[in-house]
Amino acid sequence: MGNGSSSEPESQGDFITILSIDGGGVRGIIPSEVLSVLEAKLQKLDVDNKDARIVDYFDFIAGTSTGGLMTAMLTAPNDEKRPLFAAKDIAKFYQDKSPYIFLKTPETNQPPSTEEDSRISDPVEATEEPLTTPAEVINTPATFLRGIIDIIVELSPEAKDYVEPLNTYLLQPKYDGKNLQDTIKGLLGEKLALSETLTSVIIPAFDIKHFGPTIFSTLKAKRDRSMDAPLADVCRATSAAPYYFPPYHFKTSKPFNLVDGGVAANNPSFLAVCEAMKEKKADFHKFVVLSLGTGAPDASGRLEVRDGKWGIVDWLWQDDNSNPLLDILTTAPDEMTEMYMSTVFQYSGLEHNYTRIQVNHLKV
Repeated sequence: MGNGSSSEPESQGDFITILSIDGGGVRGIIPSEVLSVLEAKLQKLDVDNKDARIVDYFDFIAGTSTGGLMTAMLTAPNDEKRPLFAAKDIAKFYQDKSPYIFLKTPETNQPPSTEEDSRISDPVEATEEPLTTPAEVINTPATFLRGIIDIIVELSPEAKDYVEPLNTYLLQPKYDGKNLQDTIKGLLGEKLALSETLTSVIIPAFDIKHFGPTIFSTLKAKRDRSMDAPLADVCRATSAAPYYFPPYHFKTSKPFNLVDGGVAANNPSFLAVCEAMKEKKADFHKFVVLSLGTGAPDASGRLEVRDGKWGIVDWLWQDDNSNPLLDILTTAPDEMTEMYMSTVFQYSGLEHNYTRIQVNHLKV
């Protein structure tokens, strides 16, 4: 287990082990604590391997968004080809770095100032000259609204406090992504490639140009150099949650225009099984899956239909600054994936082969 070096079928009688880690932003601290406890237990139980690490026990590790970053940290090699980070380091990372990653600086929500900054900017290009007439700004709905806001502020500076929330919540990502990118590169460097992970990883993202999922994996990277991206870029891409962070663009021998893998598979357990089945050509009965959630916030009673006239603003911006559309689109697929996985394993007589650890009704 855990070598990830071959796409050949497993030998008869062997299990194929999969660890799956959900997306969920700062709530990644929940699975990180689970992993820390699990690794400590494994070190006590495995008398032949006192340096036992999570990566030694899983043939595939899949992660989306914050789970993708954890996946990279668990599987990135040091100079001795052992994990660069212990599981306990990941829990500490979330405690220490989350405030920095999600810090809103005075520059947040401003257009990029350099060509390099534009790699993590709003995909709608900012106009350098002041926008003064509607004719100059009617390009896209976003640029039109930006222009209207600029005109209002130009004509009535005292109105700035009233219209600025429109820019903050509707026209720019909540965070500019620079702190996230700096943190990831500080952890993984810029040269470590996806093909170098210590076991096979599976990290999804979604390409907004080709409008389809992009599945990064170690085994694909070993076969196809165009998919052998820097691990830091893969982590930044799978973490580009719409509304929270800008889309992310990078190139190998081909370009990628990506957003958070959570829009396709926030709970990547089913994706991981599908990818592993294709790679190993193994019977479903051979899979053992541990799926870790990031906590399901208790949102019951928060929304109601009211007058029923929900336009785009209602879906994207509520009084409590929540984003109902994004919340629904990430929560509903998670629950459907869990329903499918638990049902299939249970009614195949394999209920002991699938374990889901999740905190429901989380108070936030």
